[in-house]
Amino acid sequence: MRGTFLAFAMAAVCACACSSQEQSSNAGSGGSAGASGGAGGTASGGTAGSSGTAGTSGSSGTAGTSGSGGTASSLIVVDPKHPGFFAYEGGGSHYLCAAGDPEGFLYRGTRNADGTRSGDQMQLIDKIAPTGANGIYLIAIRSHGGDGGPDENPFVDSDPAKGLDDNILNQWETWFSAMDAAGVVIYFFFYDDSAKVWSTGDQVGAEERATFEGLVNRFEHHDHLVWVIGEEYSEALSKARASALAAIIRAADDRNHPIGVHQLDGLNFDFPDDPDIDQFTIQYNVPTAAELHSGMVQAFGAASGKYNLNMSEAAGHGVGAVARRKNWATALGGAYVMVIGWDIATTATSDLEDCGRLRSFMESTRFAEMAPHDELALGATEYVLAKPGEAYIAYASAASGDLGVQGLTAGDWTLTFFDPVSGNKETSSATLPAGDQTFATPYSGEVALYLEKGTP
Repeated sequence: MRGTFLAFAMAAVCACACSSQEQSSNAGSGGSAGASGGAGGTASGGTAGSSGTAGTSGSSGTAGTSGSGGTASSLIVVDPKHPGFFAYEGGGSHYLCAAGDPEGFLYRGTRNADGTRSGDQMQLIDKIAPTGANGIYLIAIRSHGGDGGPDENPFVDSDPAKGLDDNILNQWETWFSAMDAAGVVIYFFFYDDSAKVWSTGDQVGAEERATFEGLVNRFEHHDHLVWVIGEEYSEALSKARASALAAIIRAADDRNHPIGVHQLDGLNFDFPDDPDIDQFTIQYNVPTAAELHSGMVQAFGAASGKYNLNMSEAAGHGVGAVARRKNWATALGGAYVMVIGWDIATTATSDLEDCGRLRSFMESTRFAEMAPHDELALGATEYVLAKPGEAYIAYASAASGDLGVQGLTAGDWTLTFFDPVSGNKETSSATLPAGDQTFATPYSGEVALYLEKGTP
């Protein structure tokens, strides 16, 4: 079951006083290019290449996340230069910070005679879309041993022998189109944990193949889409069969969407060299931000850039400041994050907006080129993600002093301080000598600093 419960110190000398305490705009800007303060504009249908340097264009926060989407430039793919992360096909890295529920999104509400549902799905989409949180974890087949009822599947009369039901798929298409247009990832699981429709051992039978191919062909036209074979896959599938299903998805998908697989609690990935599996969808039930961070650093090292990480299930992930700090700890460990228990309906809008601010910040940096480097932390810095000598993200959950990093190279640098709570940011430029550097932060408590070699 899911959730098996679970100093060389100096202030930056500004060459340009670019302080811009920009308030986060969580209502969205309809996808104006660059309106997200460097979030890239791609998820909102903005122009490719508008990511730029953090805070150099427009207002901060999650503005622009509810734009038109659905264009070729916003297709999410494995980053061809950095396979350890995703990217938008039209340019710019993609960061996923999203709702890890409701698993039963597709089956919420009363079932109608034709198999469709009278539920609140559109309300949930409308709630998450403007916040910048950019994904919903949902499952297609929750019957046959899964966590759902016997009718929670996409088959005619809920009978796999009768094939896929167009009425049900057409309704899903309505919801998926709305998600895609808003830049919200359709995080599509084929199987719930323990769901076993066909008992075919290591082999994929004709009916299972037809089901997978039918679902892929029906929905592959969406840009913001990630396929996931199964939740806690080993409860119902062998490793060989899961791998075969990934190959079937890859062959059927003409647009090369990413493919992931979810496992039981732990950090050892079962498919490190499978060419058809791009993401390790992690369950890691530890209670603190520090433990989550440490786990992601370990998993990132094991991945060696061959696949990426989605910290999709940590029991007791929480809400408010607790969840926000765990999300940032996860990001600085080199992983994406989805929060179990965030069902959107009862999730505070402020929590979703926290995800939106993290996503916006990360997409304004060169994070896809970076790796965890906590050994470079200095001053109040807790975690460091870096491409040493070129770009750094330093983070503190409760800064009591200056943030810093060790071993900067001499030259011109752009500094962007970011407040994860409000979305405010301040950007400046400085010419720095080589060596260890600390910088006075304009914010108290939680704070992130993005350092990039060069000037805007």
